[in-house]
Amino acid sequence: MLDRLLLRAEKASQIAVWIGGALLIFAAIMTTIDVLVRKIFNWSFGGADEIAGYIFAISTALAFAFATLHRTHVRIDALYLQLPKILRPFLDILGFLLLGGFLAIVTERAFAVWLNSYESDSVSITPLVTPLAIPQGFWLIGLVFFMIVFTLILLRLIVALFQRDWTRIAHLVGPRGIEEEVAEERAQARAEIEREHALSEQARIKRGGDN
Repeated sequence: MLDRLLLRAEKASQIAVWIGGALLIFAAIMTTIDVLVRKIFNWSFGGADEIAGYIFAISTALAFAFATLHRTHVRIDALYLQLPKILRPFLDILGFLLLGGFLAIVTERAFAVWLNSYESDSVSITPLVTPLAIPQGFWLIGLVFFMIVFTLILLRLIVALFQRDWTRIAHLVGPRGIEEEVAEERAQARAEIEREHALSEQARIKRGGDN
């Protein structure tokens, strides 16, 4: 049950990351256009930096769950690798709990900020006069989604602890090893080769049909 929920959460986090990436690309294009227009025509449509700031905060929050599920948060493991292997799972769990605890505090504060903006009808002191509850709401959604994913992983960790399934614990919250990263890169390269082969095969069949 928990594994199925985690799988669905991973798919949802993938969609969230795509949305965040699209928003960042939009922000980059918007900022570039604004800079060029300002340089060439000495005019600016205004608000590009403000919107880019909102987008950066929202896309970052949307990526938290994906980064946690794929264990891509930065870890300094120089000392970790020197410790006995029997201690490593407990350090992995401790690090995971500290991460979740910190972001739980951030989420609680984010909710308080959003609620205050919503109840007070707060707007930004900029030419856009943006209702702050809107960007803050999307930011809060990303944080809440992370907390849901964190809870699912925590429950699965508890089950794995009772089962003494150290491999599963390492897969859930342990650092990514070199072998795992190499295997993932190989899988992606293989998928890309197969995609290009399928496209070339479709093009060959199309050329044959045209002839």
